[in-house]
Amino acid sequence: MKTIQLLVALAILLAPLTADARGRRHRPARAPHYGVHVVVSPWSAAYVPAARAGWVWVPGYYVGARYWPGYWRPAVARVGWAWVAGYWAGSVYVDGYWREEGRPGQVWVDGSYTDDGEWVPGYWAPADSTDAARERGDYDEPAIVVPDAPPPEPPSGTVHHEYE
Repeated sequence: MKTIQLLVALAILLAPLTADARGRRHRPARAPHYGVHVVVSPWSAAYVPAARAGWVWVPGYYVGARYWPGYWRPAVARVGWAWVAGYWAGSVYVDGYWREEGRPGQVWVDGSYTDDGEWVPGYWAPADSTDAARERGDYDEPAIVVPDAPPPEPPSGTVHHEYE
């Protein structure tokens, strides 16, 4: 019994020395790692994310020359509710949400991206507002009228400059 205890104590005392020796003898060879890192931005028409259970990916699309990135929508609709699509804040996706299908006297104005790619969220607008008319498509932007103005008259008399 004493022999076993002595062997265990000896093994415990020598364990750090053998581990250090083992570490030096079996050091793995290191080779340089070369690879290609590819990032596909959601602002690219080629972007398709990995599948997501219970959701459908709606691919991005162009409106004129402007690209609108894709978004997730639920696979199943909810009665009485409308889905507001999520949006991209740079390369981070912000999930959409359910909203009431309608409100008396109001119209839902969809969110949109600015020219700089910033998201402007959707909102409820009074049904008789300009925003609601734009959303319905029955609003013509007023033409900008620039009145014909006569050219400015040159100054009369002597003109004195501070540097003279």
